[in-house]
Formats: sequence, structure tokens, C-alpha cells
Amino acid sequence: MKPVLLVVEDAIEYAEFARLFLSDVADLRTAQSGAEALAVLGRDHVDAVLMDLRFDRSPREALIGNVDDLAKELFGGDRERAARYMQDQQGALIVAEIRARGHKQPIVFVHDFPGRRLSNLRRLYGEVFAVPSFDAAAIRQILGLRPTAA
Repeated sequence: MKPVLLVVEDAIEYAEFARLFLSDVADLRTAQSGAEALAVLGRDHVDAVLMDLRFDRSPREALIGNVDDLAKELFGGDRERAARYMQDQQGALIVAEIRARGHKQPIVFVHDFPGRRLSNLRRLYGEVFAVPSFDAAAIRQILGLRPTAA
């Protein structure tokens, strides 16, 4: 059996990439929101997660996080800035919720995080990795995905 890779994004680019370049080494599941990702993780065995960072195509009601709380805590009450932050950082907010629910799978972002930011994500959430571009070989290596014998 191949390992199961959950692809979490608000569109289809990551899923298409995974179908083209990773489906030979992993069975794929997809989710287009944090709620969908948590449902898959609660229902199915998942070995690793490929995570989008920005969810700017998602409706606000599909985003994890409370815009009013964020506006008060971080943005002086500015709900629009808080909502943009939630979209721009949704992947990290989903990771926080995944970890809060006890899921420990390795997570890979396709994003060029500064070293300090990636270190902070790892300190907070354990096995979190990043590749700066859609690099199938790097993702395979990070997750230990190898073709299975037929």
C-alpha cells in the first residue's frame, strides 16, 4: 500500500501537481478548507500533508480563525486587515488546528519561508517543512515517499 498524502488548498493547483508528480508514490486525498482537512484526518489514515499557505480564494466563512478576535488582538480593531491576515496565513492557522487536535503527520508547505519563520513553525508545530517551489523530488525526499513494488 502507498502512503496517503492529504493535499490542503483553496483551489486545484496543488492537487493537480500531486496527481501528476506524486500519485505514483502516494494515494491522494484533498481538502479545500481547514474543516475539510480535519474531517479527512479524523476519518482516514493520512501519512503526510501538502499544505497551501494562502487561501485567498476561500470565502471568509470557510476560514479557520475568528476575524473579530484577530482584529482586536493584532490589528487595532481593523476587521479588513484581520480578514486578509486570515487568508494570507490560513495554512499556518490550519496547521495549528491540526496539531491542537492531536494529528502529528509531517506537513510540507510550498512556500519560501525565511529561516526564522520556518524555525518558529517547527518549534510550535513539530514536523513542518517547506520547499520554495513545486519540486516533486524535494517533497518526495522530505516525506520519504518512494515508489512501491508492484
